[in-house]
Parts: sequence; C-alpha cells; structure tokens
Amino acid sequence: MRWLVGGYLVLLTGLFWIPDGSQYTKYYYALIAAPALLGLLMAPTQIKPILRDPVIISFLVLSAWLLISIGWSRADEAVGSLAKRPLYVFMLFAGCALIALKSESLLLKTLRIGAGIGALAALINVIWFLQSAAPGDRLIGTGALRNPLLTSHVLGFLCTYWVAAWLSRSEQRDWLPVVMALPLLAALLATGSRTPLMGLALTSFWMLLVSGRRAVYLVSALLIGAGAVYLAAPDILLQRGTSFRPELWGDAWRQAGQHLWFGAGYDSKFEFDIPGIGYLLHDPHNVELAVLLELGLIGLGLWAIMYALALVRCLQLRAQPQFQIASALLIYGVCAGLTEGGNYLSRPNESWFLIWIPLALLCALSIRNRQAQA
Repeated sequence: MRWLVGGYLVLLTGLFWIPDGSQYTKYYYALIAAPALLGLLMAPTQIKPILRDPVIISFLVLSAWLLISIGWSRADEAVGSLAKRPLYVFMLFAGCALIALKSESLLLKTLRIGAGIGALAALINVIWFLQSAAPGDRLIGTGALRNPLLTSHVLGFLCTYWVAAWLSRSEQRDWLPVVMALPLLAALLATGSRTPLMGLALTSFWMLLVSGRRAVYLVSALLIGAGAVYLAAPDILLQRGTSFRPELWGDAWRQAGQHLWFGAGYDSKFEFDIPGIGYLLHDPHNVELAVLLELGLIGLGLWAIMYALALVRCLQLRAQPQFQIASALLIYGVCAGLTEGGNYLSRPNESWFLIWIPLALLCALSIRNRQAQA
C-alpha cells in the first residue's frame, strides 16, 4: 500500500521534478502499475468490486474495441507496445481503488498533498520564469514538462482541485485553497494557454449544480474578471485568434468521414494541411475528434457512455465533498479536451491529468462508496 500511495504522489507531482518523460513513465510502472498488479494477485477478492464498477466496465469494453482496431491501424509502433497501453490505465484504476478500499481518506489526503506540492512547484516556476524570461516567452516549467500547452494541463488540474476544495468546503481553513490556487493560476497565465482558462470557467458553471451558492460567487468573479481583462488588455485573449482550430476540426471531420463507423485504427497517423500555417499538423486538438478518427463512431459511442456513467455517478453523490472535487476534475478534463489532448490513450504523460487521473479518482471513490453501502 505504501508503494501505491507513494506512486500516486509521484504521478501527481513527478512532472515538476523528474528530469524527462521516459523516467516519469518508468516511475509509474515501478510505483503504481507493478504494485497494483501485485496487490490484485495477493488479494484477488478485491478484483470483484473493481470489475463491477460501471465506468471501469465501459473502459474495458472501449479497450476491447481499441485492441480490435489495431488490426486495421496505420500505426508505426509494434502491436505489443500498443496493446499494453489500456493495461497501464487499468492499473491506475486498480491502484486508486486499492488505496480507497483500504482508506478513502488516505487517497484524498495523498491527492491533497500532491496538489499542495504542485502549488509550491508552480510558485517556484513563476519566480524562475519572471527572473529569466524574455519578452514574449511562455512558461514551460521544470522537470519533464515539455511545452507551455502540456504544462497547462497539469497546472489546470491542480488549480481546479483547489478551486473545488474551496467550493466544497472540504478544508478546515477556508483561506488555504485560495492561497494554494493563486500561484497555480499565475503559472497558468504565464503559459499563455487559453485552454485551461476555458476549462476552469466551464467547470465553475458545472459547480453551480453541485456546490451551491459559493459557485455563484466564483462564476460572478470570473465574468467580472474576464470583462475587465477584455477591456483593459484584449490582446491577452484575442492575440492568437482561434489558432486555426475551426479549420483543423473541419479537416478532421472530413478525414473521419472516410472511415466513419470503424475508424482508421488505434494510433493511426494523420496529417492536417491547414492553409496559413505553413506546416503539417498531426493532432486534431480535440479528444473526441481523436477518438472518432481512430475508433470511429463505435469507439466514440463507447467513449461517450464511459463519461455519461461517470457524470451520472457524480450527480448521484453530489452532496458529498469528495465527489464534488472529483466531478470538478472530471469536468475540467472534458472541457480542456475540447481544444487539446488528442493523445487520449498514451503512456503516462500530461494528457492523463485531463482524462485518466480524474476518472480513476472518481471510480475509486465510487467503489469505496458501494462497499460502504453494502
């Protein structure tokens, strides 16, 4: 259990301090994937509640379709390497569930500590950036963080955690989430990415459904802040226009229509030639479009079912603070994925903060809740 807890903390914070992505992945294998597998083998009775969770069942069905699609994929990697990726994600589901079945508070405490370390890392990164950046630079960050956009996925996840912690009143010290969120928000702004800001805004509207009056204050503050920024410095929001997203999505839809039902196969490579850019793009910059391109309407339908089941569960248990936090992280990932995150099923990297880490948290809490009710 200690290995799983330590591994979860490394997963949440490692990108800030591990030198490169390859080592980050190896840490995941050693500290989460292997201990989770060992835990299931040593306590096979724990497998049953995990495999009964509807979201995990839907993920396994999606994974089965994904593995079938490799048969007609245009992927460059070996079949064995691709086939392992759903297993890596399942081990995250299993690892989080094993921690929660042992102690739900331990899982939530580890998440809280990770978010706190992330806030400290964001503060350090902002200070370093202000001291060393040239005009026009965008914050990338330390460790294995690779570019501003991917960095913003991690920062946005952690910032959403603290915003949700404040909205759900899960902290004894009401001021603490606000203090923790500020350096993360500053680092987000320094990345120059608008995707996490959109995700945070839409998540705030979702929280109106689950957390009550405090979310009204937050949404009002966001609207006032956005209006003030637009009036004072509109270039911050508009200087990069739409970043060719509509043209890119249009070309992605066109290519998806060529293999609409079954997709081109998992990890197939695509090229998008958008006038005005001057080079080829390979990412549709939309999670759902990426799923449609590779797995077709069948795969996208399974993807939608997985998220629908997760959101239903969030609404069923919305009175509990831990589910308010989990639902906020889930919604943030969905909203941020509307304009980014095309690499939806990869080895552990920044995109996991949009998709698999929120889903694994929700499933773990849900499994623990069912066990408590039994």
